[in-house]
Amino acid sequence: MTSKTQNQFVNITNQFSVEDFEKVKSFILKEGNRKTYRNFDNNNPYYDFKKFATYLASDIGQQNINNDPKVSDFNRLTLKDEDQYYEIIIVRNGDIKAKKKGIVNGMLENEVYLTDYGRNDLDKIPNQLIIYFDNMLKLIK
Repeated sequence: MTSKTQNQFVNITNQFSVEDFEKVKSFILKEGNRKTYRNFDNNNPYYDFKKFATYLASDIGQQNINNDPKVSDFNRLTLKDEDQYYEIIIVRNGDIKAKKKGIVNGMLENEVYLTDYGRNDLDKIPNQLIIYFDNMLKLIK
């Protein structure tokens, strides 16, 4: 588990639940394609929602460098629009003990978090992100 301070993430479970995360993940794996979006890993599950794109990342990091769903699960969802990346992480039951990638001190299991978003702005959830959540959930229902 990485050591970050509490103000480097914000709990967004009330706006984007564990169930919502899992629905979006399943949709991307079923309906999406593959696209690398960073130098850390390759072949990320990907879906283009037109106004923004989504990418999944493995919960064991580079140990699953090609993001193979047969090797591990996905605990990070990145939303990218023209101007911004939004990094979302789910902490499932058992993930803290298993030391899954991206989990930091202060996070709790069975919760969803926004991380690494404008370090000085992490006290609030961006309105644009809420709109993106709504767009994703409307499409996959």
